[in-house]
Amino acid sequence: MVILDNLRFLLLGPFPNGPIGGLALTIILSLLVGICAFCYGILVAGLALSTSKVISGTTQLVTTLIRSLPSLVFLFWLYFLLPALLGVQFTPLQSAVIALSIYQGSFIGEDLRSGLNAVARGQSEAGAATGLSSMQIFWHIRLPQAVRLTIPALVNRYINLFLYTSTASVVGVLEFTGTVTLVNNRLLVHPIQVFGFAALVYFLFCLGIASVGRYLEGRWSWSRKITRSSSSSA
Repeated sequence: MVILDNLRFLLLGPFPNGPIGGLALTIILSLLVGICAFCYGILVAGLALSTSKVISGTTQLVTTLIRSLPSLVFLFWLYFLLPALLGVQFTPLQSAVIALSIYQGSFIGEDLRSGLNAVARGQSEAGAATGLSSMQIFWHIRLPQAVRLTIPALVNRYINLFLYTSTASVVGVLEFTGTVTLVNNRLLVHPIQVFGFAALVYFLFCLGIASVGRYLEGRWSWSRKITRSSSSSA
């Protein structure tokens, strides 16, 4: 079978005779970008809610500009712009991580900003009454609640993030889509099997992310716990 004959290459790329690639690199790239994008999103959300109109306005303008671009265009733009601006030549993988982190982080930042706005003001006032600083209130009171409130949006964003790692193949990153394309170009006679296998793999991983999201949503849903508690009391 064509998939079994090329399975090692699809999963690991040229490794161990070369750098790791294939599905393994897609997973690594997704985890790395996911962490960086979340950290960038927190920064964006915090700056967008700044009391300074200059900071909040500039942040929202930059975020809107980034979100208005297709991910592939932003990747190309950053891939060629960063070396020219910084005078440092980045590898395709480094460029992909930076570009995807900023791009996805801009969306995550907007999700978190909406979650932060949904947290009742009384929560912050209660924290201030206990002597917490503004930063402590943000990290220990507002942000944890905002994350819980935006779980469905964040899960959807991380599903998109996993899928969007495929755009890294256009700048030479040999991740899963890149290895699938190489296998198809070499064989030319089994596109349905090759790309069907790729679609199945992406579907299974996205299903797994969605399942984790549903678990967290159910575990962290206060409304369900309150409803169950009220029912048991009655």
